[in-house]
Amino acid sequence: MTRKAPSSETIRRRLIVLEMMTPIKINAKKIHSVLTDQHGISVSYRRVQSDLKSLITMFPERIEVDDRDPSYGFYYSLPKHARKHSAMSPSEAVCLQLAFDYLTPLLPHKALDPMTPYLKEASMVLKETQSSKMKQWKSKVLVIHEGLQLNAAKNNPAILEIIQIALFEGKAIAAKYQSKMKNFPSHYVLHPGGLVYRGRLSYLICAFDNDHSKIIYLPLHRFKGVELLESSSALKNKKVAQLAKGLLGFKLNEQKIRVALKFSRMAGSHLSETPLSADQKLTMTKDGFIKINASVTDDMELRFWIRAFGDSVEVISPKKLREEFKEISYRMKKLYE
Repeated sequence: MTRKAPSSETIRRRLIVLEMMTPIKINAKKIHSVLTDQHGISVSYRRVQSDLKSLITMFPERIEVDDRDPSYGFYYSLPKHARKHSAMSPSEAVCLQLAFDYLTPLLPHKALDPMTPYLKEASMVLKETQSSKMKQWKSKVLVIHEGLQLNAAKNNPAILEIIQIALFEGKAIAAKYQSKMKNFPSHYVLHPGGLVYRGRLSYLICAFDNDHSKIIYLPLHRFKGVELLESSSALKNKKVAQLAKGLLGFKLNEQKIRVALKFSRMAGSHLSETPLSADQKLTMTKDGFIKINASVTDDMELRFWIRAFGDSVEVISPKKLREEFKEISYRMKKLYE
């Protein structure tokens, strides 16, 4: 005898029951009440029990049964870390995994907890046969950062979490912070404004309690202890992008400067594809060099960048910057004599 297929009404009712499955236990009586009172579905209590029996057989990974005390009836819940049904496609699963890998440092730790079912869903989707090509995509892409990559400084996860809570709630903190010039930590009351992740180092953008107008940056790995305070941070309504603007580049001048740099063809050719600024002008000199004119921020980052090219670049102007590099060249020459 052919078994009769469930009607559309039955399918809809059972989907609603599946959606009721959460980590909080629920019994058949409560499920029946929700179906009738909140969803307006006319169904008998016995039919709900039958639905649950079928769903447990069909979706054992979605329903956990607590039958330790049958005299009080069975209780049903979503198993811990169960796959969360979200109709996720393979491409969405890969996007979620890649985003999670790169965005984890930027998110408060507790904000990641609700993502666990979605990440489990993504993992399950990518295990399916039709997802094999998309699953391999993660092994086909790689991000490589420019320059010599040092090992990242180690941050204390517990300290980072308290700082994140302070930022989330707009609170001040009492901190034990050890400068690299000191042998012991000092005690400060700080007003957090935001976090900046910059390569191998992470910074707290903040202000001291006695001077809210002076914005500073403190590497997270030098914090030895943090305590959340009840008082509000004076920077709680500030945007970190504005607070940190020019701060971590060691800006030396508020105004941009116009530089002229003369590169060897090998060293400077990439600047035709990745310009130094929007107003950059590139010309070839008669002796085969590349000359760059551009407006740039006058900071230490500029100097570090120029120094990385060694004798493959010459600073033409401004005069003050050229004199700086003449002095650097002289000191390096003396060093190697």
